[in-house]
Amino acid sequence: MQLSKSLFIWFLIGAMMILAFNIFGSKQITDNEVSFTDFIRMVNDKKIREATVKGEELVAVTEDGKRVETVVPQGYSKIYDILSENGVQVKVLSSESSSWLITLLVSWLPILLFIGLWIFMMRQMSGGGGGRGAFSFAKSRAKVYIEEKPNVKLDDVAGMDEIKEEVKELIDFLKDPSRFQKLGGRAPKGILFYGDPGVGKTLLAKAIAGEANVPFISISGSDFVEMFVGVGAARVRDLFETAKKHAPCLVFIDEIDAVGRARNGVGFGGGHDEREQTLNQLLVELDGFDSNEGIIVIAATNRPDILDSALLRPGRFDRQISVPKPDVKGRYEILKVHVKKKNIPLDKDVDLGIIAKATPGFSGADLANVVNEAALLAARRRKDKVGMKEFEDALDRIMMGLERKGMAITPKEKEKIAYHEVGHALVGVMLEEADPLHKVSIIPRGMALGVTVNLPQEDRHIYSKKDLMARILMLFGGRAAEEVFYGKDGITTGAENDLMRATELAYRIVASWGMTDTIGPIHVSTTRSNPFMINQSPEISEETARKIDEEVNKLLREAYEKAKNIIETYKDAAVAVVNLLLDKETITCEEMFAILREYNVPVLNRCRKVENELIISDSARPDIPPSEKIPLPV
Repeated sequence: MQLSKSLFIWFLIGAMMILAFNIFGSKQITDNEVSFTDFIRMVNDKKIREATVKGEELVAVTEDGKRVETVVPQGYSKIYDILSENGVQVKVLSSESSSWLITLLVSWLPILLFIGLWIFMMRQMSGGGGGRGAFSFAKSRAKVYIEEKPNVKLDDVAGMDEIKEEVKELIDFLKDPSRFQKLGGRAPKGILFYGDPGVGKTLLAKAIAGEANVPFISISGSDFVEMFVGVGAARVRDLFETAKKHAPCLVFIDEIDAVGRARNGVGFGGGHDEREQTLNQLLVELDGFDSNEGIIVIAATNRPDILDSALLRPGRFDRQISVPKPDVKGRYEILKVHVKKKNIPLDKDVDLGIIAKATPGFSGADLANVVNEAALLAARRRKDKVGMKEFEDALDRIMMGLERKGMAITPKEKEKIAYHEVGHALVGVMLEEADPLHKVSIIPRGMALGVTVNLPQEDRHIYSKKDLMARILMLFGGRAAEEVFYGKDGITTGAENDLMRATELAYRIVASWGMTDTIGPIHVSTTRSNPFMINQSPEISEETARKIDEEVNKLLREAYEKAKNIIETYKDAAVAVVNLLLDKETITCEEMFAILREYNVPVLNRCRKVENELIISDSARPDIPPSEKIPLPV
């Protein structure tokens, strides 16, 4: 019915346009048309210069350049004699049957093109044909997968065995809701996956839909909010109406923090009001459907701390599941999945267990990138299989950046870079708490002119003050070596990043982790007060802030002096290592230790060794384990 009504309206519009064209077109013709009698009189009066005859139509041009038209009576052949006797130039055109088609096309083609363009524009504005037009703002932009459901299964999700056990209950509910409803139970209305980027939150949601074999509706949080007020709320309503039509189904909202930020009661203008309206509508819809409708909402975010508390209460997002970065066993399983999925032929020397141990703190996406980079390197080297060398080079490329061997560096600068990097390495090997040395290189990579790579022997989840101080000492090793070998006037700008990281880590030790006696076991914010910050720390007095600054300054100075004393004590050994580094540009831990043994340096650390067997730690871990790389303080 709706289709026939639309066709009738378009037919009516087209008829009105044709009528208007005929009215105006006919007026233009009558202005130039004369009767046949008047035309003969004009010919006899020598007023016609030339004429064109086409069938019964005659078009003539007067002596003053005007154009006149007339119709010759049917069968009146004397017209040619009259025109010839009066000296009129006559041109005769053939009147074939196809002439009417040409006339029709010339007359109506512009109108038809205009009508077609008008219909196309209206369809685009109304969102027809899959478009997103001006009249479709209220429509949800969710992608609905019904027949083409995600082909991801739980077996494709590696490195999160505990979480997979947790979500199997959801899969059972989606397959057979009546089994739970008979006992009066209900499945969670919503589940929130949170964790670092790339850990597999979206992949896990697809696996749930793939295992349950139900429609999968996917949308991003940013797709709700537009510049027009009320559009986001309308899209939320449309999303849940779509979900009800395909129930039982799974609704996945990615990056929900784009629309679910905590409300603080302070207006920010129209954009903020629109976000609040969208959030309010989302809260209503999460409460608005019954559990027996078979709709489960899964959301994912990297920032659970900024979400509104009303969104996280029971009855909306009942369960909040942390998706941590994988441990060594999880990384091993993830590597196997990616190698198998991409059908990558591995050489005999490849040991995925060694790669898993060499990648602490890597997420699933990072590991997929390692496998892909190794395959690309093998193809570039025209190899039939991917070897261990390609995996090691891929890790170096990802962790340290792309080599820039063509970068022009003067010998003097190269020597300073070598002393800087050897300073890092020498201080590190003299600290038992430091991560084991892997390699030292003065080949520029990415933004760095040289790199010293230390890799942990195993996954670590908590750090002591000794561990953190060892890291600060290592960071100061480069600047300390510059001062020892070139004096205070010879220090360079190459230690900028080292000083920044050491300073920020020191502030964390003092003000965040309460590891000093002067300040005590308290946690305070080291940033300026911001009334719009979520979960900000209590404000501190100027006296406390001054004490924090003094304690940080004392801690950093003592660490710097210790690093400088290490370099001065083993100065000769450092020179020998620098000479080898300048010659080879990249040296391994074993090569450096060989030189240190010659100079009888009492090394307290060790080279990093990786066993083939996977050792899984049984130590307890918090709900959200910190990254292997300690985050910078704020």
